[in-house]
Amino acid sequence: MIAIVIGCIMCAIGFVFFINPYNIVPGGVYGLGIVLHNIFPAIQVGTFGYMFDIPLLTIAIILFGKQFGGRTLFAAFLTPGFMNIISSMAYPTKEALQALDATQLVGGAIDLSDHLMLACILGGTIIGAGLGLVVRSNATTGGTDIIAMILNRYLHVPFSRGVLIADSFVVLAGLIVIGFGVGTGEGAENGGWLLSLYSLICIFVASRVIDYAIDGAS
Repeated sequence: MIAIVIGCIMCAIGFVFFINPYNIVPGGVYGLGIVLHNIFPAIQVGTFGYMFDIPLLTIAIILFGKQFGGRTLFAAFLTPGFMNIISSMAYPTKEALQALDATQLVGGAIDLSDHLMLACILGGTIIGAGLGLVVRSNATTGGTDIIAMILNRYLHVPFSRGVLIADSFVVLAGLIVIGFGVGTGEGAENGGWLLSLYSLICIFVASRVIDYAIDGAS
């Protein structure tokens, strides 16, 4: 359980400091949460995570059993919770939190607005390492990880590749809402459709790190 907690904290840190402020959409229910946050800014990204995880967690318990489902339920509730807590601590005002204003993140000390490639590499690495810890503990953080687990068990698709496939659909949603300015328009101003490219890079980095965490370190 300790490894799951550490993994969830790492995922939350990766999202809050390197992904969410720049509208990079690295897949998963949290990536989808970033997309929807652009449409409904009053709702935090982590809260959207809870909304999507419930039906997927139900499926996980049915298909993989109570032990896996219980561990996944634990991780799925921890991750968005940590995200909301860390986000509230990292931004000085409610307005800055709703806008995910990178210039005010920890007083502007971690503003990578002009270095989005670095942000997605760092974010992908930290999130991938966190997910790897969780998966090695026979759990997932919920969301599209559950879809990847289903693909792995029934279609023998490697877990990391399943994550890549599932998350690519979320990136497409990000391209429509953020890249083309269907949401608030802030994402389009800060990178436009190029954010989808950064998102794919982030997903690729995360999938490679997950592979290493699951197989390379064993």
